[in-house]
Amino acid sequence: MKKKKEKNEIGMGEFLMANDYKRLLIIDDSEIDRSILKNILEIDFDIIEAENGYKGLETILNKRKEIDGILLDLHMPVLDGFHVLQLMKENGIIEIPVIIITAESTEQNLVKTVSYNIRDFICKPFDKDLIRNRLRTMFHIRWT
Repeated sequence: MKKKKEKNEIGMGEFLMANDYKRLLIIDDSEIDRSILKNILEIDFDIIEAENGYKGLETILNKRKEIDGILLDLHMPVLDGFHVLQLMKENGIIEIPVIIITAESTEQNLVKTVSYNIRDFICKPFDKDLIRNRLRTMFHIRWT
């Protein structure tokens, strides 16, 4: 389904109308963190969840055309975020923007992710306003 766009009041750029939801995939092994993010973002986004990297990658491969963005935890069991990024790259999935969610925004993590399609890093604990504003800006969603 195509998203309706509207010019902003001063004619510069486009914004998504409030009812044209982008779909985000949250990949995090913490049910609590997924729930917090969903509660913060569901007003502006359609949310899909995956509880580990393997299920997240499976969702990406099966719903690639339906996912507009990914929030990805780096440290998870089964398949960690670094491996998800590597497998996305190997499968040519570079069009979906990825935002890293992590408690460890170390320089080492930044360096390891530099060769992937990373748009931003969001640190835990989550700041509701910061997350919503960053994602609204990234997807050109009008503030209401």
